[in-house]
Amino acid sequence: MLWARLVLSLASVFSVQAWTVPNSENSISVSSTSPFSLVVSSGKNTLVNNSAILAGNTNVSTSPVSASASGTISNNGGQIITTKLNSTIFKVEVNTSSPFVGSSFSTSIGASFYGVWEYPWSQRLDNTNVSFELIGVGNEDGVNWDNARAPFFFTTAGYGVYTDTQEIGSYDFTVPGQVQYIFNSSSLVYYIILPETPGNFKSIISQYTALSAHIELPADTGYGPTFWSDNFEQDFHAGVHNAQENYYDVVNHLYFNQIHATSMFADRPYGTGNSSFGNFDFDPVYYPTPKEFIANLSAYGFDFQVWVANRAFLDTELYNVSQANGWLFPGIDPVQFLGPALNLSIPAAYDYFKERLGYFPSVGVKGYKIDRGEEGEMPDHEQNIQQPLFEQLCYESMTEKWGPSHFYNFARSAVDRSRARTWIWNGDSHSNFSGLAYSVASGIRAGLVGFPVWSSDTGGYVRGPNDPTEELWARWMWFSTFSPVYELMLGTNHTPWYPPYTSNLVSVLKDTANLHHALLPYIKSYTYQASQNGLPIIRALFLEHPEDKHAYGITDQYFFGEQFFVAPIVNAGGSRSVYFPGDKRTKYLEYFNKTSIYVGGSTVSVSLPVSSVPVYVTEGAIIPSGDILQANNKWTDDWKPHIDIEVFPSFDVPQSSFLYYNGDTGKSVELVMTSNKKTGTVKVTYGSLGANGTLVLYTKGGQQNRTLSATGGEAVFHDVRSAFEH
Repeated sequence: MLWARLVLSLASVFSVQAWTVPNSENSISVSSTSPFSLVVSSGKNTLVNNSAILAGNTNVSTSPVSASASGTISNNGGQIITTKLNSTIFKVEVNTSSPFVGSSFSTSIGASFYGVWEYPWSQRLDNTNVSFELIGVGNEDGVNWDNARAPFFFTTAGYGVYTDTQEIGSYDFTVPGQVQYIFNSSSLVYYIILPETPGNFKSIISQYTALSAHIELPADTGYGPTFWSDNFEQDFHAGVHNAQENYYDVVNHLYFNQIHATSMFADRPYGTGNSSFGNFDFDPVYYPTPKEFIANLSAYGFDFQVWVANRAFLDTELYNVSQANGWLFPGIDPVQFLGPALNLSIPAAYDYFKERLGYFPSVGVKGYKIDRGEEGEMPDHEQNIQQPLFEQLCYESMTEKWGPSHFYNFARSAVDRSRARTWIWNGDSHSNFSGLAYSVASGIRAGLVGFPVWSSDTGGYVRGPNDPTEELWARWMWFSTFSPVYELMLGTNHTPWYPPYTSNLVSVLKDTANLHHALLPYIKSYTYQASQNGLPIIRALFLEHPEDKHAYGITDQYFFGEQFFVAPIVNAGGSRSVYFPGDKRTKYLEYFNKTSIYVGGSTVSVSLPVSSVPVYVTEGAIIPSGDILQANNKWTDDWKPHIDIEVFPSFDVPQSSFLYYNGDTGKSVELVMTSNKKTGTVKVTYGSLGANGTLVLYTKGGQQNRTLSATGGEAVFHDVRSAFEH
């Protein structure tokens, strides 16, 4: 019955043929030879209209090609080959004699297009009226340098297109119902991807990431909370005389306030020489004993990362050696552009850079903040080639010392092939409510192009003398709680436990950091799933409710996995409206008070102090949480890992499940809850969890607890009244 309801609802939002169920009859064929065009069909229904193949001598002079029915392009222009890989994926290979090649697709006028860029143009999730290159985005509204990207889009017409290339290209979505893309290449391979079931955008993303790249699971410390400063070589408080002692001051405040944390990193400056990077060292004035310092942080429970970039600052070792060997991109002023990049396509340059970076893991560094790559240090057409090479280099630098998944690298500029080698953050967000709103939309869009492990600079990076305000910082802390990674920029006269901030902000920091830490089992489980299926953790509403036409344009609400529905407050004053996706048969329970129920399709006004955030759970939710990573928790005597499993039964959902990732075994364990309305019973079964813990069942009458065994088991609850009952 649910399936029929979904198909019917989708038909009311989009054209019926767009959601024909893919089957073995699906085929790709030539619909026209002049201009040459392709269609993907299911029986008599056209699913995809690939309206033209484009070729030309420049990116602004391409035109549709003509070709025979067998794909031979006119005037010895090349060949077009189509292949059906399976019932949902069709491969198109274009080989031409022209230096620029592209393609265009046409849909109904009302169709929307998503993907390509992480940056939310005009604070939108879709690409309406956007035309831009597949390169880094510079200084824009809300966020500067918000630069994860992929040659991939999908449309509400019911398909996606992935172009397998690292060349520079451009996408044009300015004509309603059409998309055109062109790449600086004489050949092109692209894949047309259909959903596995009607309206299943998640299956399009999953198939796309299987073709391009999946993420690797990060170290447990990578999820944060992570604390850092833009300059730990200043803003010294009582008893602090250098950068090392500044970190210790943070360590002490986190300890005395019992705030969970997992890592810290050094942004520039931290090294010697021009712009503090390129001599592969720590400045002895501020870091007198770096190896011992990093070992101390490790003993306190913190991993430590450092800033790096493919940029040779003038007069540093990196610049001098690279200049002498001809490794730098020519014609780039080392003063105006603060140093050119190395051409890492040259094997000797790659090997040298990697060998010199090896100093950092040798003294205990467990990750890199990978900056820049799109600020004029190299020709634009090299961005999508050089940045993946640098991220591969940084990955190898860490894995050769620590092994896979035992460090945390994160970049602001990354193309889709790089997601297997780096995680991302969204660049230099503005420290105002516009920056927060854009960052929420950025996190959602990052997931739509296959980057699930994502973070933003909590409080914003581009700060004025009085930024962030206490209200903004508190709201952003809550957003970071329900983000895959929580990282917070402090220092430089902006530290929560120092004036002008109050103890209220420290309380919010403690609540949010500790809740994020408690949700590590949940976040890590979804991250592991993402490493297998490519699905995001921060999810656009329409990924979970494609049948709801109102879900497609909402930029400031999202699902966090399938169980949490989050609506951050992204404006001053503490009030916002919340739209609940779905229909009246869809129910949500407020997560913190666990009494307020809301139904799909409704909108409510919410007002909350900075000590809370609108967060809801779905019917039948199973949420693993607890304390599975000690990190800096030295305040708990005889610390041992502990698992909590929170369950929210609904008799309208007879069975629900959750795939919990057991890090000890490296395998997923299924948690299953069955609810029987007739008998009023709820049964929860679970496999090996790796730690003892507590099963918490939330009902209309409050909570009931059972003991969890590390080896697995089951628990049965009687006379249950669901918290979702009105």
